[in-house]
Amino acid sequence: MKLLSLNVALFESNNSKLSKFLSEQKPDIACFQEVTRAIEKSVIKKYISKDTIDNATAKLEYSLFGPVSAFRSYEENGPGDQVVFSFDLGGLVEFGNYTRSKYKLIKGQNIFLENNFMFVPIWGWPGEKSHAVLVTDLDLGKNKLRVINYHGIWTRDKRGNALAFEACKKINELALENKGETIICGDFNLFPDTPSIKIFESNFKSLVDRYNINTTRPSSNELSGLDRNVVDYILVSKNLKVNRFKVLENEVSDHLPLVLDFEFSK
Repeated sequence: MKLLSLNVALFESNNSKLSKFLSEQKPDIACFQEVTRAIEKSVIKKYISKDTIDNATAKLEYSLFGPVSAFRSYEENGPGDQVVFSFDLGGLVEFGNYTRSKYKLIKGQNIFLENNFMFVPIWGWPGEKSHAVLVTDLDLGKNKLRVINYHGIWTRDKRGNALAFEACKKINELALENKGETIICGDFNLFPDTPSIKIFESNFKSLVDRYNINTTRPSSNELSGLDRNVVDYILVSKNLKVNRFKVLENEVSDHLPLVLDFEFSK
């Protein structure tokens, strides 16, 4: 079985690259972060990723989209509230995490870890943010699988903060309450040696550590000069058998894709 995790990048018009990549990969389960869904017809289509994902993974019959916010544009303010970056989507969009699967969805939850669903016509930095984790329980015949898809709380140094720590504690609880096997994945916005990521060590295998991955970001990333620039993860419960794990050198987005081939231990 093949699972793919990818942050598809809000601020990039990369739909053609995304379509080609997903059509070639043919995952059985796909987890995406920073996905946009159009609400108003005026939205600039090249910035809407959900339609592209749906078309490229049409054989994945089951899906759950977990929006965390809705907005029309984004502004980043510098000193003196001067706008240093702006991004206009042309209309109202929903923004969130998205999981698609060839396996039947038994139960899905969009669980908020910071604030609640927010409508903010102009979303920006600094400012309030919402973060949620998308939990899907899948029926694989003889086995059940919980897939946890997360886009983490942003800090510039990727060291996290109290909110990030509490969010990871909650995700760990959601994983452990499941009686079957669990896969946790996504863009956590955290380095591997942070206290937040260390929460998962006792019960889950971090594949970026097991496979000595040095980066999950393209060379163009501002932190690419570091010895290790890992912020994206796939963590698996200890009874899942990992056949292969790779971080693909494919600049389809501003994050590299993570691909796992796995099976259930007999």
